[in-house]
Amino acid sequence: MRIALYALAKLLLTFSIPIYAETDILVRGTWALQENTQSFQAFGINHQRFDGDGLHLSQAIISTEQRLSNAWTLSGVLNAYRDGEERLNFSQLYLKYRPLIASSIKPEVKVGAFYPAISAENTDFGWLSPHFLTNSAINSWIGEELRTSGVELSLRQNGRQMRSNWSWKILGSLFKGNDTIGTLLSWRGFALHDRQSLHNDRINFLPIPGVVDEDKLNAPAWTEPFREIDNRFGYYFGAHVAYNRSSEVRYYYYDNNADANIVDPDRIYAWHTRFHSLTLRYLPLPELTLFSQLLQGDTLMGENVVDNDFASAYFAAALDLQTVGLKDLTAAVRIDWYRVTDNDNNVYDPNGSRGNAYTLSVKYDATSHVSVTTEWQLNKGHQENLRFFQNSESYTEHLFQLALTVSL
Repeated sequence: MRIALYALAKLLLTFSIPIYAETDILVRGTWALQENTQSFQAFGINHQRFDGDGLHLSQAIISTEQRLSNAWTLSGVLNAYRDGEERLNFSQLYLKYRPLIASSIKPEVKVGAFYPAISAENTDFGWLSPHFLTNSAINSWIGEELRTSGVELSLRQNGRQMRSNWSWKILGSLFKGNDTIGTLLSWRGFALHDRQSLHNDRINFLPIPGVVDEDKLNAPAWTEPFREIDNRFGYYFGAHVAYNRSSEVRYYYYDNNADANIVDPDRIYAWHTRFHSLTLRYLPLPELTLFSQLLQGDTLMGENVVDNDFASAYFAAALDLQTVGLKDLTAAVRIDWYRVTDNDNNVYDPNGSRGNAYTLSVKYDATSHVSVTTEWQLNKGHQENLRFFQNSESYTEHLFQLALTVSL
């Protein structure tokens, strides 16, 4: 799959960059003010992305879609970051086949590395949120640990073509390369940020003694989320149902089907991870968008070495403030809840965590290509393995951001 991805990348750059066809570019600089603690990326206790106050390059994205024929499209997203282990690479790269047929039920095939269309908030190009600088706990985790390298088949029907108020889509996928998903939820817990893991990326986390000690699990304090370990296929399936353009429900079931007893030479374990996701989106007014997501699942590593349940939910609303006389301003608010439940008896590796987060964001569209966003977030909770590094299991994290976004 790695060779195929590089071949796709070369083809994408050959066709798309010279002609700039259907290509979006975004650069975002962010000034952040937060607690003076190291982030998980620097092996610290903080669940946020940045280390310290100051100016950061939070996003630099080229998202392109090149039509190769009437039926075939090549799509890719190239990301650049100042933080993390992998600084420049693709987050998505895939071929899409959508034939022109007379039937009202249309097929589609995607092949490559891509996100399942689970999210209700990450709907902008490059899998960004149009309303928030930081993603919800659910979609922060999806951006970190979930990317499928495989094939997705779907059937859809557009209600307008049938003179119906209802549209639908059903889909299924087989994939490889997502064997370690569940590592971060178990050994770091949920986090809230906007950094997406890139191809060949590595994500660090707090070096928990029961994880890294040679006489215990002897695993590294990092994970490679898209590594293939057991040579087995995972799968997911889902359904979308929409009523006009005012409401939509999406359900997904995901199972990476990993062999939890396999460990590779780098002491990276395979984790058998499964979850259900339910997404809701509703527009009661053209100026108001309500959206929510619920996630529930479990992950297993070894013979009950790590056995965790996890769950998270958020509710969010975005309001165009022109409805109250404030032109070019949009306000958004989100409430997050998350939990990881430790079901095993390994006293050296406690995995339980729980928390809540509150996010308020206001965006000003100065022009069609330039926007300024200010965002405040409070994230607080309890994480059992923090007791190895501080006097308390609790944490409280404040984050204030002011971001300038330029898009072309």
